[in-house]
Amino acid sequence: MADMIQIITLCSGKGGVGKTFLAVNLAIALSKKNKDVVLIDGDLQFGDVGMAMDLQPTLTMKDLLDEQDRLDSHNITNYLVEHKSGVYVLSAPERPEYAELIDGEFIKNTLNLLKERFDYIVIDGGHGIDDSAIDFMDVADQILAVTTPEVASLKNTKRLIETIHQLQMNEKLDVLLNRHGLDSLIKAEEIPGMLRADKLHDIPNNNKVAMQSLNLGDPAVISHSKSDLAKKIFKLAQSIVDDQVESKPSKKKHSLISRMFF
Repeated sequence: MADMIQIITLCSGKGGVGKTFLAVNLAIALSKKNKDVVLIDGDLQFGDVGMAMDLQPTLTMKDLLDEQDRLDSHNITNYLVEHKSGVYVLSAPERPEYAELIDGEFIKNTLNLLKERFDYIVIDGGHGIDDSAIDFMDVADQILAVTTPEVASLKNTKRLIETIHQLQMNEKLDVLLNRHGLDSLIKAEEIPGMLRADKLHDIPNNNKVAMQSLNLGDPAVISHSKSDLAKKIFKLAQSIVDDQVESKPSKKKHSLISRMFF
């Protein structure tokens, strides 16, 4: 793991594991630590961050791309939308075909500008392995691979992690086990060895709170802040803050104030 974590990318080998829910809530939990946070919807074809936060952005990453030659660390914030929590959001393009226009150079340049204004950049990096997913993992200081205890999810996560090892990004990889406690053929204590995970964070299974949060666009760390689910996400956020070897000067001065066989 990097000494100074600023960019956190959540990825998954399979859809439907709660990655967007966790990205949204982690970003808000970090902001509640008195940090400036921007959340990027990196699921470039079918991003759901806006829905999960009840936002209707007028500008998206496509608009940012169209104006990239004129951008600096100040005016880039014009393309973000502020959530009631104080988290800023850069939305995915509104049409799936625009995804192919977003390349690694644009992603890197955008993040370099955002790093000047924000303490943390949280990226919902989509699921599976494609060029954009790899780009979002490459720029990250920390990669959180989201999985659940279900067999299909673990199978795909194992393949995802093998790819991350092949790309030599495993030193910044942690596993985020969502829905911990869900009935499964796989025992929870078997999962770290199965996935070659040196560090695993578990998030409890509370489907009622998670689904209500997503359906209403009301993040759980706000609407159900005392739930076991929210408490674990706050604990994860605190562990990320605590992992900082030496804190940077605050940016809040400006107004943005065991092997599986398949």
